Amino acid sequence: MTAISVKIDFDCKIFSIETIKKSAYRYIDKFSIDLHQTQDVISCTLNFDKKINTESAELLKENFKKEVLDQDLRESIAKETLPIRNLILAHAFSKTSLIKDG
Repeated sequence: MTAISVKIDFDCKIFSIETIKKSAYRYIDKFSIDLHQTQDVISCTLNFDKKINTESAELLKENFKKEVLDQDLRESIAKETLPIRNLILAHAFSKTSLIKDG
């Protein structure tokens, strides 16, 4: 049985390399990934274990693309909610004795 490799390109204007790496980590038990970034495109080559057949590789490719979108949206939400989360944390820690009044 020959190992299968599948290539996927992502637009750098839409997805970050960090998002793609986080997504790839979720599938570390199924495939390894080779990344190559140009100015416009992040090319990913998914290298599947020899035990993965073509049909399974295609399914995993589609699931990986969904995971990239999911991680991208998580990153966007984290950026949007950062001020609120910092305010909540500041308020929570202001009620503790971690910081002594001067």
